[in-house]
Amino acid sequence: MKDRVEGHQGIYKDSDTGVIVNRSNTERERYRISKEQAIKNLKSQDEIENLKNELDEIKHLLGQLVRRQNGS
Repeated sequence: MKDRVEGHQGIYKDSDTGVIVNRSNTERERYRISKEQAIKNLKSQDEIENLKNELDEIKHLLGQLVRRQNGS
C-alpha cells in the first residue's frame, strides 16, 4: 500500500518495501531533462578531451616534420 508523504505533493511511500515513489509528472520530467543534460555534458567533456589529444598528436607530428626538414 502506498501512503502519501506529508508535506510533499505527488510523493508516496510504499509501506511494505519503503520505496519512495514520485507520481508528479512535472518533477519526473524535470529529472529526466536534468539526467539527459548531465549525459550530454559528459559526452561533450569526452569529445573535448579527444580533440585535445588529437591536437597534441598533430602538434607532435608537425614538430617531427619541421625537425626533419631543418635537418635535411
